[in-house]
Amino acid sequence: MKIVLFVIISIMIGIFSLNAYGDLVEETNNSAYILMKNEEYVAAIEEYTKVLHIDPSNEKALLNRAVAFAKIEDTESSLNDFSLVLKNDPENLTALKGKATILSEFECESYLNCGPLQALQIFENMLEINPENEDIKLKRNFMFTQVNTFDVRETNGEYIVNIQQIVRDNNGMLVSVIENSGTSISPTRLTEKHLDGKEQNSINYKKEIIKIGQNDYIRWYYETEMSSFEKERKFFGMTKSSEIVRDGQLDGREMSLKIDLVFALFPAINVDKGDSTWKVTEIFKKI
Repeated sequence: MKIVLFVIISIMIGIFSLNAYGDLVEETNNSAYILMKNEEYVAAIEEYTKVLHIDPSNEKALLNRAVAFAKIEDTESSLNDFSLVLKNDPENLTALKGKATILSEFECESYLNCGPLQALQIFENMLEINPENEDIKLKRNFMFTQVNTFDVRETNGEYIVNIQQIVRDNNGMLVSVIENSGTSISPTRLTEKHLDGKEQNSINYKKEIIKIGQNDYIRWYYETEMSSFEKERKFFGMTKSSEIVRDGQLDGREMSLKIDLVFALFPAINVDKGDSTWKVTEIFKKI
């Protein structure tokens, strides 16, 4: 009987403790919110930190503390708090937007150190979650204007691009095969969707997973015939793939944005009128 009473008392003490902690967390969150409204961000950070000592995964405290850190320009701490929220809730739009907004202000020093590119990729992820959100679309499109394509050689093997231009004469005899001498790519979901769409207007289209060394890659392969005006006598020196995205309206007119996704340079060749010119494209993305 004594053992039963001890267990019951222990459970009741535990319940009272949880309620007390819950009330303390709520009160501290509320006082921190008032400090935030009064723009007393350092004091608010201290209050939210108290909450997180009690409940380390408290989403409200992490989100608000991240905002407070951003207000005092402690971007590293702000990003860390947003990342902690996303670790438990990867589709939290508030945390995604906050993290992207901060990263968009960074410099783009290289492929592996480019805040604007990370911001762009986050906005693309947000559109996967909420595809009809016009505000997110506008922010994503703006970030496309801030991020150029990257030299494939700078991506540390994350992307591989092989493009060939093949020319045959009127009799079908092979005239030349040239390969790209330099390529760049936009490492974004828009590029992937663009490559997926090539299935509709290409020849011998393939999308598959292959292994190169120890790594798995998605491989897109497709062949396209050059358009008629490109068959006239001329020099080829480059090729690129672009996509047009809608960017809202201005004075009742639909606005659009043309984005370069894949760009390749070639040694210039002379193509005679009547020649048959084909482009063979292979693009690999590490999984």
